[in-house]
Amino acid sequence: MTTDLLLAVLLLALWVGLLALQLADVVLTASRLPQLSAFSSIKAALLEAEGSRVAPEQLESWREQIAELDAREAARAIPPGRGATEQLWRATPWRLAPSALAIVLVVLSASYWPIVLLALPLPVVTYVLALAAARASVAAASARASIHEQQRAEIDELVDRVSRTARKRVAGLGDRVNRALQILREQQG
Repeated sequence: MTTDLLLAVLLLALWVGLLALQLADVVLTASRLPQLSAFSSIKAALLEAEGSRVAPEQLESWREQIAELDAREAARAIPPGRGATEQLWRATPWRLAPSALAIVLVVLSASYWPIVLLALPLPVVTYVLALAAARASVAAASARASIHEQQRAEIDELVDRVSRTARKRVAGLGDRVNRALQILREQQG
């Protein structure tokens, strides 16, 4: 009887641990706010540069940074139309590990019928919690994508405004400035 009791307590502790890990995953995934995009630093630099003359090299540097951020964001993005179930099975199958472990625990405790009755809902509960975490993950990715699109549109507008004031070579301008300076010197001298 003591081994049965010890086994029951051990299995109960494992089940409680599984549920705690699953709940923690759901809570952490759901509470994760979309991070401020890396575009914010570029946006701040563009806002600061707005109205002043910007070197073409600096403008090109910002465009390269924006292209790198776009590529990084595209790699992180969840494909549009992917639901939580597909996200769970394709992108985050590690979230199914507690469900598989719960099934193993149910099979292991099959010879102890009172324990099996308590263990039967465990695989279903762990799967539901994994699905909830996948839904939260899809929602967070959707929020991040909308923030990215909004900031990207703002940055495109800022780049256009800054590029209008960027220094551009004007043919013959240096010659004209030198001639004007020479005329001034002649008038003064």
